[in-house]
Amino acid sequence: MTVLPESASAVAPAVDITALIERQKLRGFSLGLIAWCFVIVLIDGYDQVAAAYAAPTLVRAWHVKATEFGHVFGYGLVGVLVGSLLLGFLGDRIGRRLTIIYGVLWFGILTLACSRAASLDQLTVLRFVAGIGMGGVVPNTVALVSEYAPKARRATWITLMFSGFSIGAGGGGAIASWMLPRFGWPVLFEVGGVAAIAVALVSFAVLPESVRFLILRGRAPREVARIARRLGSDSVLDDADNQAARYIVQDETRIRATPLALFGNGLVRVTPLLWALFVLNSLALHFLQNWLPILFSMSALPAAQAAKAAMMFPVGGTVGALALCRCVDRYGIAVILLLALVGLPVCISLGMPMPALWLYGASFMSGVCVIGSQFALYAVAGMLYPTMLRSAGVGSAIGIGKLGSVIGSVLGGVLLAMHWPVADLFMNVSGVFIFIALLSVWLGVNRRRAASQSIA
Repeated sequence: MTVLPESASAVAPAVDITALIERQKLRGFSLGLIAWCFVIVLIDGYDQVAAAYAAPTLVRAWHVKATEFGHVFGYGLVGVLVGSLLLGFLGDRIGRRLTIIYGVLWFGILTLACSRAASLDQLTVLRFVAGIGMGGVVPNTVALVSEYAPKARRATWITLMFSGFSIGAGGGGAIASWMLPRFGWPVLFEVGGVAAIAVALVSFAVLPESVRFLILRGRAPREVARIARRLGSDSVLDDADNQAARYIVQDETRIRATPLALFGNGLVRVTPLLWALFVLNSLALHFLQNWLPILFSMSALPAAQAAKAAMMFPVGGTVGALALCRCVDRYGIAVILLLALVGLPVCISLGMPMPALWLYGASFMSGVCVIGSQFALYAVAGMLYPTMLRSAGVGSAIGIGKLGSVIGSVLGGVLLAMHWPVADLFMNVSGVFIFIALLSVWLGVNRRRAASQSIA
């Protein structure tokens, strides 16, 4: 148990912040927090894919080969990896609020600068540097929402918030189809950059800091009291200098956010297992996301039907994540195990001849299993680490997981170059689900061990 302030503890009434959080309903303060974080990750999702939607026009405008855009996407992904690691640790040092705000402001300014790029090299550098800010926003928003969510609804709140990322990424296509013919490619970056800067500036006024973080750091007692009132506390400030109550959080440990801390206090196996799950699931996700349109077009399906079948993958992912979030709250890691067991035969079936309607369903279910698992992993990562290590833990998992994203993005090309039949290709890739299932069981066992040491 941690107490703030320590002075006057004998006379001041104690306010249990943990109990206030556990009694919260999805309304008022909590609804506003989720909604605003939803907007933040929506902008993040849009800006991460803006270059992809601008690429076809830029290929013609700059007279470059489409394959050369691999550098733009690749270095942007490396930037996201770096940002997830660096800003994850920074969020545990200076707070989630400022890290989110400055991260959004950073990638907003640099995304806006992309609209003035005059060459592929300039765009590559700008996307890498912008990616650092983009990568830091997600782990800190996950940590912030997680720390205000009741344990019984933590996965639901994180999923509701993080669904903004998918909507932002998908919405980029609609914006591109409408604006590109009218205003040209710079408008895609201008919209994303201006929106991010505006959201960052408004966040100074509307985004709260994690009250758990403030108490454990012994900071801003007046802000703690103000947040406590919004959470339902009856305590009030006597005046500008004195607090009428002291504020406590239950079952939390003071931990310095360092790389070594990710492997201490019962986490020595939990962290590597979580990283491995992020890598494998990211591999499957980016392989299917990037290569399904091409692989489906290699079958007997007409191009239009192949595109529709591929589109069902992200649709299934979003629907599945929202439908399963309550199950993740209740069963945790077991949901990832179930999705892996279902995903194995579904992925194999994608390479088999079948009517178009059946293929739409298989693609939809593969999205439920793979993207649904990705959402579940974000929620589980937010549950595994204590407050003082949560941003770093989530950020490191996301950052390391980008290695799987890179592998999955290039794997299809490597396998196609080996001239494998499409059915064999899906058969071999589906082996990833076997490892995900085994690792999820192992993580569940070690999670219980860590919980017995009061780490969750």
